[in-house]
Amino acid sequence: MSMRRSLALSICFLISSLATGAPRPAAGTAPAAPLPVEYFTHYETFSNAKISPSGQYIAYLTGDYGRTMLVVSRLKDLKAVGGVRCSMTYEIYDIDWVSPKRLIYRVGQRWPGMAVPTATGEIAAVNIDGSHHKLIYGFRAGAGQSGANPHPRKASYASADLVSTLKKDDRHILIAEHPWLHRTDGYYYDPDAKPTVYQLDVLTGRKATAESVPLADATVLVDRDDNVRFAVGQNDKFKVAVSWKPTPDSEWKAFELPGFRKESIVPRLFGEDNKSILFTGVREGETYAALYRLDLESTKVSKVFAFDNADVNHLIRDFSGTRAIGVVGYTDKPIYHWLKKDDRAAITYAALLRAFPGQQVSITSHSEDGRLAIVFVDSDVNPGDYYLFDTQTMKARYLQSRKRWIDPAKMRRKTAFTMKARDGVELHGYVTRPKGDGPFPLVVLPHGGPYDIRDTWDFDWETQLLASRGYAVLQVNFRGSGGYGMDFEAAGYRQWGARMQDDITDATRWAIEQKIAQPDRICIYGASYGGYAALMGVVREPKLYRCAIGYAGVYDLELMLKTADIPLSKSGRAYLKKALGNDHEEMRSRSPVYNADKIQVPILLIHGKEDWRADYRQAKRMKAALESHHKKFEWMALKGEGHGVYNEKTLQEVYERILQFLEHNDGPRKAAPAE
Repeated sequence: MSMRRSLALSICFLISSLATGAPRPAAGTAPAAPLPVEYFTHYETFSNAKISPSGQYIAYLTGDYGRTMLVVSRLKDLKAVGGVRCSMTYEIYDIDWVSPKRLIYRVGQRWPGMAVPTATGEIAAVNIDGSHHKLIYGFRAGAGQSGANPHPRKASYASADLVSTLKKDDRHILIAEHPWLHRTDGYYYDPDAKPTVYQLDVLTGRKATAESVPLADATVLVDRDDNVRFAVGQNDKFKVAVSWKPTPDSEWKAFELPGFRKESIVPRLFGEDNKSILFTGVREGETYAALYRLDLESTKVSKVFAFDNADVNHLIRDFSGTRAIGVVGYTDKPIYHWLKKDDRAAITYAALLRAFPGQQVSITSHSEDGRLAIVFVDSDVNPGDYYLFDTQTMKARYLQSRKRWIDPAKMRRKTAFTMKARDGVELHGYVTRPKGDGPFPLVVLPHGGPYDIRDTWDFDWETQLLASRGYAVLQVNFRGSGGYGMDFEAAGYRQWGARMQDDITDATRWAIEQKIAQPDRICIYGASYGGYAALMGVVREPKLYRCAIGYAGVYDLELMLKTADIPLSKSGRAYLKKALGNDHEEMRSRSPVYNADKIQVPILLIHGKEDWRADYRQAKRMKAALESHHKKFEWMALKGEGHGVYNEKTLQEVYERILQFLEHNDGPRKAAPAE
């Protein structure tokens, strides 16, 4: 991502009045079937809601494309009292309360080659009434300052992670600064950089060094007194390493955790004694990440909890934010385990899960005294609702929905499935069925990534759109996917177009055997890695699918080694070597570009001309290969779009084209049954 210096300094400005969003329509008021494409592609209009420490205000994001305005409202009447609106090329992508009266927000910008506004590394701050609005950190934060200032701030050409809001200090926060890589055409995020932790003044933007971290791309952990004393990152040999400080004033020391797969170690929280930490990791010989306690003085490691068939993905903290009270894993749906069942926060969670059966529940934030909490509730058919929950009265008050026009009653359920691949490996996934009786026309939808990514039970507007047109949708977590243990993920390395593709084929044949899919009406469609898998699907199985759609896909594995953003860094090149290997003959045999002669069905290629991850040349080479072999295909090049689509109008046009292509190539002959 290039950071150009000639950008305008005016990013976001204050807004004096705002109307709050309308309530969700009552069930039955949505448009008659088939629902229009924009019903699904329209971005969320309410998100990231967080309550103030005092419990009197709520901050949230809203506006065009979902995230162009930060609004602060009084909770008692939801009347807006202040906020910030960004110009069209900028967006606010995250917010945090740093005191009862002041917030910070991170800025995103629409860069060439990016599908959505991405983080610029900048941080701004504003009071709840709109006063003292200031860009306090970033490459533009030092510009335009008067020469009369005896201590002018310098611009920071870097990205910042929030480390701590320093609850005992309303004036400062801790950030981990990751310097950018400077090239002739601009600045780029550098995953090989070693971060420095700074104390940042949220009023003036001045920063003071708190700690230098000896590891690249490190995750740092503060103790209960907000001292940086633990880090996990990469050493000079680009191996995962651990460093720690016995005391705040001591030197960093390398620390070995024998018996662990070091790439699995994630520091989570300092213990209540301030002499131990909680971390998640995978022991050698085991499959899933468990929760462990490490005593920093004795270096003794003890297991706290492990799920039988899932990673420990997250910790649930108490209302002080300092104690772990539970853990969350994910099988077909989220699973919970309570470490401290009698804790007030654990009791609150348990009550909420009972109150919203069949849905996921998370507390996004809470007041400092723990009395009030913002609760987010979602499911496979519900994009998500926000509630204000009183932990004393145990009553919830509906606030707003992410996509208030979506009626869950009109959405289709995701059904989890388990099956065996041809070599006996167990595979998991989801089927979304349309209305009516099967078998149905089927769209096979492999996910992107491909590693450490998985399809989940969450709401997915894309599958809902396809189901509304009468398609069943098959999503399988092929080997290489995340969430099923490190061995399952590692089984996907160097298996592009091979065993990973076999898993998708086996799942497709399983759907036929289960009478879910009509065997002569199956198409395969995916984006990014999914686009690659879609084209390799019709290369490997020319008779199984009736058509294929590649969206922002990779079609030439050799080209991937030298174009776009991944090869720019040493860690990126190391990833490519691990994922693809270095056998170029093998890469060609597994690249759709060099196997276009085997394709026997119509193809639709969709690609952004400014794609930063899957270079536009990938699509042009695939197009040329199809032309040279006189194959039937359609082409949709997207001007001004990157790895995916950002502009909402363009997004609608893309999915209208996808639906037209599917229908023309043996899609449903008639509209889905009326809702």
